[in-house]
Amino acid sequence: MKRVALYMRVSTEQQAKHGDSLREQKETLYEYIEQHKDLKVVNEYVDGGISGQKINRDEFQKLLQDVKENKIDIILFTKLDRWFRNLRHYLNTQEILEKHNVSWNAVSQQYYDTTTAYGRTFIAQVMSFAELEAQIDSERIKAVMANKIIQGEVVSGKTPLGYSIENKKLVINDDAPIVIDIFNYFLSSGSLRKTVYYLGSQYGIVRDYQSVKNMLTNKKYIGELRNNKNYCPPIIDKKLFYAVQKALPKNLKTNAKRDYIFKGLLKCSDCQGSVAGQTIKARYKKKDGTESIYERTCYRCVKRRNNKLRCTNKHAFYEKNLERYIFEATKQKFEQIQINYSKKQPKIIKKKNSKKNIENKLDRLKKAYLNEVIDLEEYKKDREALMKELNEIEVEPAKIDIKNVEFILSKEFDEIYTESSKEEKNALWRSIIDDIIVFPDGNITANFLI
Repeated sequence: MKRVALYMRVSTEQQAKHGDSLREQKETLYEYIEQHKDLKVVNEYVDGGISGQKINRDEFQKLLQDVKENKIDIILFTKLDRWFRNLRHYLNTQEILEKHNVSWNAVSQQYYDTTTAYGRTFIAQVMSFAELEAQIDSERIKAVMANKIIQGEVVSGKTPLGYSIENKKLVINDDAPIVIDIFNYFLSSGSLRKTVYYLGSQYGIVRDYQSVKNMLTNKKYIGELRNNKNYCPPIIDKKLFYAVQKALPKNLKTNAKRDYIFKGLLKCSDCQGSVAGQTIKARYKKKDGTESIYERTCYRCVKRRNNKLRCTNKHAFYEKNLERYIFEATKQKFEQIQINYSKKQPKIIKKKNSKKNIENKLDRLKKAYLNEVIDLEEYKKDREALMKELNEIEVEPAKIDIKNVEFILSKEFDEIYTESSKEEKNALWRSIIDDIIVFPDGNITANFLI
């Protein structure tokens, strides 16, 4: 089975112009998957409202990272312009794909072929025209948007909390006092996380950490957008707004990159969201009276961590405990695989021998007919009987590499695992575990790939 990544992208203007919505792209891709049983979807990557000229698309970058980690065999998208509209970015990306033996297929444009020099040249020409079209569209759209901003007109369908749209312009609505309260609450509390919770508990408005941060930095609240200082009626006083801007950097944490053993594997049973690692620092006093700092790594539901109202799973899963459980669960799983393999092996060998025996009989029967030892009627009759026997023998394919199973159960594996880095351990678990479901009561379920 080939591991498939589905990539979908649409920018607002393209969706309006061509009707090539994300839903339509998804339907087309899954129709293709249905027709090709050798393909297995391992992930979907969706960039909504992102230009094909840009390479710094969040989901696209995740896709490239998975390519580099050898998690994907083939990438599917509907049309080439969903993938790229910039020749240089396309060629740079193609180099990465080829390095990791990853192919792609535009399922609605089957005539593209990267295996020949002619095919590659043809794609480059198509990309050049697509890039030119995108640049022309981009310049036209920028000019239209700039004019709208000058006129004080709304340039997107999303309206900030506290505003409504009337006659293509933003007007203050009844939610404006909530906005003022949120700005004041953040300034007094000094905590973005507390502000997120306050917005939900006080007003029933559930937003995540990033959304509230975006709200507090939105210049529309002081009536400005780009070069238009009178874009819309202000809700927030400039003195309050800039006081909040000054306080925000103190609140935002710098996230140093850390390696987590189970990164990307944990899922919350309650909200089906991701469960991410975090490092907790704590102080403790020694017997001699001196203080020391120690770090503990744990995993928490991301939705719960960002906003308590979005998920009920408040359990913290400490990495050491989680690692001990997964290690033991893996040993038990592979021991059972080894037992099942040992039980089935004699039957499989017997079936293989029976199959080989019948194939030899068929070969001898054919030679007997060719040497005119038997006539055609006798040959057909005996061959039909032997083929019936052969078809009744179902030899199971070797789904499991028993050597890998035996290695994971060995002491040598234990020693190597102990000496491995967190990054190496993560790569190991990703190779044998599909996901790990964590429950609010602390229970854990590991779903293995075999």
